[in-house]
Amino acid sequence: MNSGQIAETVRFIDAIIYSSNPDGSEYYFITDSIEKIVGIKASSVIENPRFLRKFLQSEYITTFKDFIRDVRTGNTRTIEYSIINARGEEVFLRHSAFPVFENQEIVRIDGILYDITKEKRSTALLQKSEERMRTLFETAEDLIFMLNAAGNFTLINSNGALTLEYAQNELLGRHFLELVDNKSKPEIAKSFQQILKTNKIITFEAELVTKYGKNIFFEINACSTKDRGTIDSVLGIGRNITSRIRDRERYKELYNKLIEANRIISIERDRAKQKISVLEELNRLKNEFVSNVSHELRTPLASIIGFSETIQADPNLPDDMRAEFNGIILEEAKRLSRLINNVLELSKIEEGKIELNKEAFNILESLRTLFVSAETKSAEKGIVCSFNLPEEEISLIGDKERIEQAFDQLLHNAVKFTPHKGRVTVLAKKLFKEFELIISDTGVGIPKKDIPFIFQKFYKVSRPGDQTPGTGLGLSYVKNIIDLHKGFITVQSEEGKGTTILLKLPLKNK
Repeated sequence: MNSGQIAETVRFIDAIIYSSNPDGSEYYFITDSIEKIVGIKASSVIENPRFLRKFLQSEYITTFKDFIRDVRTGNTRTIEYSIINARGEEVFLRHSAFPVFENQEIVRIDGILYDITKEKRSTALLQKSEERMRTLFETAEDLIFMLNAAGNFTLINSNGALTLEYAQNELLGRHFLELVDNKSKPEIAKSFQQILKTNKIITFEAELVTKYGKNIFFEINACSTKDRGTIDSVLGIGRNITSRIRDRERYKELYNKLIEANRIISIERDRAKQKISVLEELNRLKNEFVSNVSHELRTPLASIIGFSETIQADPNLPDDMRAEFNGIILEEAKRLSRLINNVLELSKIEEGKIELNKEAFNILESLRTLFVSAETKSAEKGIVCSFNLPEEEISLIGDKERIEQAFDQLLHNAVKFTPHKGRVTVLAKKLFKEFELIISDTGVGIPKKDIPFIFQKFYKVSRPGDQTPGTGLGLSYVKNIIDLHKGFITVQSEEGKGTTILLKLPLKNK
């Protein structure tokens, strides 16, 4: 088998095979399976031998150093540890290293790393299942026991033993019939004979006598288990059905259910009232939305139709005027497109059908592009814009297009609601694990009573004499996009003095 065939074979093995010099500063080769397990290419490790260590979980660092030190002294060693691979997944590895000697000197170290994640998880699940069964066995209030073929106790839970006023070790080895009231023994003996004859679960009642002479009635479900066709043991579960306890518990259960039912009825009544209120509010918002959208659609459509008719009616229209009218038509058409896209996007978000196209991108480049458009609009109103951005690149993982749309909406609002000769200030910076953006203006501000509702769909701040166009969708869209990226957005505003928007986005994908 040639080297190519060997490489092709090991590529499908969930293990990384490597060979390095004794001090680990150079890898002679490493199999391509590292890309499947760790998420990086073999060439990256060969170029930077220390690259792999950054994936090691912190709690294994000391143990790993001891492992490497021992191998370099000439000992074959195996260690298990976990890493967080390049895809953010926890992977468990079993790492074996073999020093290779020539003339009693270590000339290289060969090693193999097995992916034992499935094994570890299976073991953990098995242990957890065993712990649950043990916990269930020890904490169950029922009597749980196991008898050998002769009818002697080989296992009993502590609560069951205490119900019978015994310690567990006092019952081990004793015969079951020793605990049965004399008048019940014939019937119990018949039940056990039936258990030994069938593999089915047999249910019977037994009156047992406690250590201190108290009689307790149990309903017992029991069945036999076999080993190679021979009765091996009898497993039983007994529930205390003493009439006094049964009546008391039944009364308490019914009483609690009655209280709970009354509470649920009360809650459902309140919910019904809330639903009616919500439906009324939604109906009001829907009517406002229809009115707002109709106005928003009518205004650009009127401009498009008017200027188009002018161009069509006058074939001798000067070129510069024709170009101006075409520009207005294009701008109004874009405005319509943005409105329709916002409505569709919000609908997808509410229905949970939106899919984010996440990618790594430089958020500062996006902001600089948006600022060019914002500065043009602000210059038309005589607004002074100040942008403070860090020089170093800030890489963000998210849906670039939608984040840019959200930022553009915030900048658009800042300019839109800031009067002539006002100021708009933008500050961006990188925190420990977050990107922070602050957009502040000296605009009309938001009344205190409206601040809690400005991110709601269709909500518009009502100001006497204010005819500023809008649908109440912009900030709702922004909030939804920020939430989908696990971000945070808040507003501070004072009516007549301006508004400050603070938002944060995580730098790493969550």
